Formats: sequence, structure tokens, C-alpha cells
Amino acid sequence: MKLLLVLICGLVCIVSADYPIEDYKAVAKSRDFTGKVVLVTGSSSGIGEGIVKLFSILGANVVVTGRKAQDVQRVAKEVQELSPLKLKPLEVVGDLTKTSDVNNLIDSTVKTFGKIDVLVNNAGIYPQTNITQPDLLSVWDQIFAVDLRAVVELIHQSVPHLEKTNGTIIDISSVTSLAPMKIYLAYASAKAGMDMLTKILALELGSKNIRVNTINPGAIHVRDPLTPFEKLAAKYTPLGRLGEPLDIARAVAFLASTDAQFITGANLVVDGGAIYNAGAANIL
Repeated sequence: MKLLLVLICGLVCIVSADYPIEDYKAVAKSRDFTGKVVLVTGSSSGIGEGIVKLFSILGANVVVTGRKAQDVQRVAKEVQELSPLKLKPLEVVGDLTKTSDVNNLIDSTVKTFGKIDVLVNNAGIYPQTNITQPDLLSVWDQIFAVDLRAVVELIHQSVPHLEKTNGTIIDISSVTSLAPMKIYLAYASAKAGMDMLTKILALELGSKNIRVNTINPGAIHVRDPLTPFEKLAAKYTPLGRLGEPLDIARAVAFLASTDAQFITGANLVVDGGAIYNAGAANIL
């Protein structure tokens, strides 16, 4: 009987073993990114703009980058005003399909801030495509160049820096990579490639303490007027609305935070539940 009680006690002790309470208390400050450097591609508009604004509010040094200088300057000004310490963001204008511009983006970030903690691959294009259109292959190449090849090149150049900071990579994919929509032949294919890239890199870079995750947004409203697709998406979204850039920015901040320190290789769907009604989009 005594032996049985000892065994039971031992099992209970194993099951109820806990970690220092300070680890729990640290969660209260998990969204404080003071001292962190966050590089977000395509951050001069839309979802990327929302991401850099939130990270700036959370104390990070951010990089605002895009193809149009006017948009980069506008967002950079707003980002600095939002920063609690009025930190000046780095502004980089460039085309991610050009190796020289990719190199300049990484080199400028490290030269200005000394490191990279978070790389968010957000830049992308999404023309509608189908298998019978005359210019399919040229559009296909354009989409893959921006949405997948540029991501690979950016990660390739960033890994040595992220290894030094135990950094994290967050790829912005799409629910179209998970639920087929006939109007996005090339875009959905590129994003499906990004999803698999994330999983493979999670395996490869885990030993370097670099986490790699993907966010799969649904329809995100970034500009007026609403498109026919957005109107349909809102109708078939269980939560009853389109997403906003802040919805994606919150998810990025979570995956970049210490709260997600044991998450890698994941697809985080942020779509208000619309993926379960995705078939409705195929009536377009």
C-alpha cells in the first residue's frame, strides 16, 4: 500500500511539475518589441502598412519599403509619429525582383540598425488568371517572381543575420493556397509554394533557433470601393465582415512574440472563418 502511494505521488509530481512563475509573468510584456528590428516587405500600403504601424506602436525599429517613393515616405512619416519614442524608420525604395535591390534592402537594414530580428515577407501581387488566357505564362512568371522567388532570395540573404538574433520569419500567404479558387490559378499556386517553403525552412532553420511561420489571410479590405469578390467574401464570412490590415498585424505580432516561441512551421489562418465557405467564390 505504501509503495502504491509513493508511486502515485511520484506520478502526480511529474504531471504537475511547473516552470518558474517569472516565465508566466513575462507574458504580460510579450508584445513589447523595444530594441527589436522588424523588416516588412510591401509595407508602403495595405497589409504591410498595418504591420509596420503596429510594430512601431509596440516599440520596434521598423523598415518601410516598397516600389513607390511617395508611398514609402508617407507611411514612414506616420510610423514615426506612432512610435512611443518617435523612432525614425528606415525608408528603402526598391523592386524585390532585382537582386541588387534585395541586397540593398538587407544591407541598409543591418547598416542602420545593426541587426534583423523579424522578417515579414508580405509583398505580393495577385492578378486574376486562368489557364486559357493568352498572356498566362508572362503573368505567371511575374507573380512567381514577386510572390515566391523574391521571398526565397530575401530569406537566403537574411538567415545569417537572423541566426545572430534567434530571429523569426513570417510569410504572408493566403487562404487561396488552402482552398482552390478558379480565378487565382497563378497566385494560389505561388502561395501554396510559399506554404511548403515555410514548412521546409522550419525544419532546416530550427537548429539555428530561427522560427518560420505562415499567416493565411482571407479577404482583407485595404481600399475603397469594395470589389465584387470582397462583397461576396463579406457575405460568406461567418464573422460577418471583411478583414482589416490590423487583423493580420495582430497575428504577425503574436507569431513574432515570445508567446509563440514554441510555434514553427505553422499555417495560421486569419479569415473570419471564410475558408469554410470558400467554394462560394468559385461562382464568380
